Amino acid sequence: MTGRFGADNFTHDVARSLRRSVRQVQADGLLVAEHGHDATDDLDRDGWHGTMNYAGFTRPVWSWLRAPELDLPDFIGYPGGVPARTGPEAVATMRFFAAMQSWRALANSWTMLGSHDTARIWTVVGDQARMEVAIGMLMTMPGVPMVFAGDEVGLSGVNGEDARRPMPWDGPWNESTLDTFRRLIQVRRATTALRQGGLQWAHVSDDALVYLRETAEERVVVLARRAPGAPLCLDLHAGEATNIYGGATAPREPDGRFALPGDGPTLQLWRLT
Repeated sequence: MTGRFGADNFTHDVARSLRRSVRQVQADGLLVAEHGHDATDDLDRDGWHGTMNYAGFTRPVWSWLRAPELDLPDFIGYPGGVPARTGPEAVATMRFFAAMQSWRALANSWTMLGSHDTARIWTVVGDQARMEVAIGMLMTMPGVPMVFAGDEVGLSGVNGEDARRPMPWDGPWNESTLDTFRRLIQVRRATTALRQGGLQWAHVSDDALVYLRETAEERVVVLARRAPGAPLCLDLHAGEATNIYGGATAPREPDGRFALPGDGPTLQLWRLT
């Protein structure tokens, strides 16, 4: 909305001016735009480095991981509640919006599970197991993870106003959720591929997503499951798979493929060598 009124549209001029000012003050400063919908036409113009990635991350994650029984008034601004979508539908949305912008803009945009304008992610997913999968995707997908204060301790909220309740500094806190955030943040900090690597989708089905984050020196495979299913046998073009989060093994089959477990909901990460 910045610089727009009626037929006037100066949003790109404003963004470029702001970026010049930021660069003068701090050369590596990050300029992120607040945008609730499709921001792709406002990126890659030497203005905003990135945006709040509601369209390409938050909405598809919500629609894939939402609780089976969920009654919310809107879908982050869209009326009608949160739709229930399959893995292929959610990933198609992610890939569409990623394809409409540069990798630089995508990597500089905020991945978010919610904000002060939305319902709380705990309310959306409904249980600890799916919460772990959501946090795992937040910490392993391309972008800059943004955690809305209180999500890390499992606060609930059905809309933006409800989600703005004061932080309960004296508790009670959901210690399991807090521990999951801490452990996955540690894994992200210790794993270059999760911060700087490219993205390759290896498997997409209704209840399971598998993707690789890769640099020239490091390869990590991520399994995100919203429900149990058959084990997945995938050719990951690797010699070994060492688990770095989740604890599950991925034994190599006689044909050279790796057997990823069918338990779920679960979030598992392996480093490939």
